[in-house]
Amino acid sequence: MSDNHEHTLEGGEATTTDLLPSFFSQPTSDSFGIAHLLGMQFVRGQDGIGQIRIAVDKRLMHPQQMVHGGVIFTLADTAMSLALASVIPPGTPFGTIEAKINYLLPVREGELLAEGKVVHLGGTTAVMEATVYNSAAEQKRAIAQVLGTFYIRRAKSTKNDNNT
Repeated sequence: MSDNHEHTLEGGEATTTDLLPSFFSQPTSDSFGIAHLLGMQFVRGQDGIGQIRIAVDKRLMHPQQMVHGGVIFTLADTAMSLALASVIPPGTPFGTIEAKINYLLPVREGELLAEGKVVHLGGTTAVMEATVYNSAAEQKRAIAQVLGTFYIRRAKSTKNDNNT
């Protein structure tokens, strides 16, 4: 898959991402409603790296006026998914088996950037990690660290495949 997808980020900055799977680059409410609901912006999805941004606003807050941990986790999980999708065959089904998150700092303002990457790619599983950063007041600080395992449903080979 070698399509280039141009995305305009907040502030008018544009970025081009190569090999961005279509279900990430052109989400619809049917294919990726959570991305639209939260206002995610897809920054990069190639070479085992996934990056997702989201502007902090009142919709993301829990009653203590901090970004809800579920939003932070969802952002990290999506960045890891984008990273994995960039290194497996297009259309290969995959999903999160488990993930652990450490919340490092609370977030009340700014913009979040989740950077996911492939740590290990095996036959049917992948170990992934993501760091979520907050850019506020001209500082970029890590606010969460995630480690996850993903299942990959590879196409099954047949006996004839082994004889070719």
